[in-house]
Amino acid sequence: MSIWVPGYVETNRFFDAEHCPDPAPAGYEGCLVYAGGSSAAHAWDLDEIRRAKSVVKRMLPVWVPTPGSDNPVKAGQDFVAWLKAHNVPTSKEAGYPVHLMWDAETGKEPDPGWLDIACQVTSAAGWWNLIYGSLSVIFFQPPRDGYVVANPTGQPHMYPHQMVKATQYAFNVPVTGGTIDQSLVSVELAGQLWAV
Repeated sequence: MSIWVPGYVETNRFFDAEHCPDPAPAGYEGCLVYAGGSSAAHAWDLDEIRRAKSVVKRMLPVWVPTPGSDNPVKAGQDFVAWLKAHNVPTSKEAGYPVHLMWDAETGKEPDPGWLDIACQVTSAAGWWNLIYGSLSVIFFQPPRDGYVVANPTGQPHMYPHQMVKATQYAFNVPVTGGTIDQSLVSVELAGQLWAV
């Protein structure tokens, strides 16, 4: 029998935002990039991605589907098309696991079967899958390659649960040119993201 014991995890600070602030906020190792999906409020354009690239070292592409409504194969294919169009290397090309993220807080929740199909498409194409959600839904999903937990306490922390690779701990933080959400991402995961 094995027992999981939470412990110290070295982390990096990341930001995300519906619209990338102008200027992009400095002082973060990386950011989440909203690539698209039927429930995405806004997909970042090339100018937003360029702004973020000027201040961060790593990016995590995010797809925001509508499980229960979208076709999961098509959602996976659309995400793969975005990744290829933006030159996000596959794990084979990078020589290490390159992760992407599915925002699982839209549509029918939780829908593990839907995400299984969508994740199979992106996994077969060469990327590793992270699942994002709030505490009310996230752990009803299999972890795939890890969880990103929304737990907006306002205080930097990593949520203590198996397979948690990142924690979004603050929402709607004002910065010059906009507002952001803040996350801590494990150093291990940060090293397995799209290097820019």
